[in-house]
Amino acid sequence: MMNTCKVFDADVVVCGGGCAGFTAGVAAARAGKRTILLELRESLGGLFTNGYITGAAGCVDGIGKEFYERMNRNGDAMMNPHSPVIEPERGKVMMEQMLLQAGCRILYGTHVVDCVVEDGKIKKVIAYCKSGKIEVTGRVFIDATGDADLAMAAGVPCEVSSAEYCGLNASATMGFRLSYVNETKYREAEQSWKEKNDQTKHRNLIVAKEFEALENGDLPEVLSPGNIVFTIPTGRDRSSTDVTMDATHTFDCRCDDVVDLSRQIVDQHNKVLIFVDFLKKYVPGFEECVLTNLAPMNGVRDSRRIVGEYIFRDLDLASAQKFEDGIAQFCEPFDTHVPTPGFHTAIRHIHYKEPVATAICRPAQDCDNKMMHPFVAPDPDSYELRTDPREYCEIPYRSLVAKGVDNLLAVGRCYSAEFHAIGATRIIGTSMSMGQAAGTAASMAVDSGVALRDVDGKALKAQLIADGANLDKPPEGYWQEIREKKDGVPTVLANDIAVIL
Repeated sequence: MMNTCKVFDADVVVCGGGCAGFTAGVAAARAGKRTILLELRESLGGLFTNGYITGAAGCVDGIGKEFYERMNRNGDAMMNPHSPVIEPERGKVMMEQMLLQAGCRILYGTHVVDCVVEDGKIKKVIAYCKSGKIEVTGRVFIDATGDADLAMAAGVPCEVSSAEYCGLNASATMGFRLSYVNETKYREAEQSWKEKNDQTKHRNLIVAKEFEALENGDLPEVLSPGNIVFTIPTGRDRSSTDVTMDATHTFDCRCDDVVDLSRQIVDQHNKVLIFVDFLKKYVPGFEECVLTNLAPMNGVRDSRRIVGEYIFRDLDLASAQKFEDGIAQFCEPFDTHVPTPGFHTAIRHIHYKEPVATAICRPAQDCDNKMMHPFVAPDPDSYELRTDPREYCEIPYRSLVAKGVDNLLAVGRCYSAEFHAIGATRIIGTSMSMGQAAGTAASMAVDSGVALRDVDGKALKAQLIADGANLDKPPEGYWQEIREKKDGVPTVLANDIAVIL
């Protein structure tokens, strides 16, 4: 057995340097706590930067908003009203700079593999790195691994998938970066297609072209039933610029299994190459594109998630629930990427026994859809519930607090929530807000000497508001514009996609 070669100590230990870990580290260090962040890779940002999911859905707030403002001042962000986009390589460095400026120590190439728990508290985490085996002692620990790795090692109960999908995780994708895309030509072609075609049949131009390529024998299958093209702020002319996408789906995933994760990665490598050849042949603006980067991170959407002091419910999201200890706002639709093969990108609704305010409700119409519901049909007397974009819900602090361990919080896609709720709230903006809340709560727990479950959630919310978080009023910007539309927000429900008109 390898001997411990180094021992570190901190007040707050953050495991994972994705979006949530980044904001957690900044918040805790700015509050004056000795903070250390352990990251497996050699750069920060997780799927946001290393996974090329360069557009941040969700409410961008607090430290996350500050990050974007800094990036924008440097010309490294496009501040779209919804889903602002960054240059990912510079985003990695900006996160690093903000952590170091706050006083947070970073250890790269460090894989957390175990921990020591005594009397209901984590005493230290055990990690392996180039130095060998290291130990990090601390007073509060934050699991930002995305997979609840630390929580599992600490014996916290965890859940995977849902009963309906029999343990299968949401479908995975792999991001990639293309250079020499004529984005102007593509956007014009996309707009022209929308004006001439009914989007109830195909979601966008690329999907329509996929079906054309399938008929011509140029695609083995429809690789992506929905696509988002993120334009990267490179400073180059839009007639020859860079874009990122995460387009091709791998199904039947078990994202806590190394063998299956390896299968997903191999599958994605092959599908991305096929997809790029398709884009060059069929989609205007992509004729001269070159694949310049395959993401070094597989696009896992969910794996393990903790059982916390409160499990954030699918129904909480649908019905726009607010909480006294609400620490993050959420406005987006359900976004459960379908676990099994089919022609739907994501499930945008849940089923419930009756209509619920404030959700957009209708009697169930998808009970015979074997693509969405491969193992069991929903109750035919149930209702489909979709989120209303004029409303918002809050994620409670209690959902970050792990059961059975006094000093562990979980943030990002491994916090305590039901399957469809995780499918929606795992996104970048929300993860950043959760991370900031966790870092702040950790500081409060250190100061008061109490267990994390005993941190006053209302006081935490007040502190986040004092630190600039928008938790005392409805979401602003893009979402405020939707709420204030004079004619309301009509919603078309087609192909299970709620399209805001």
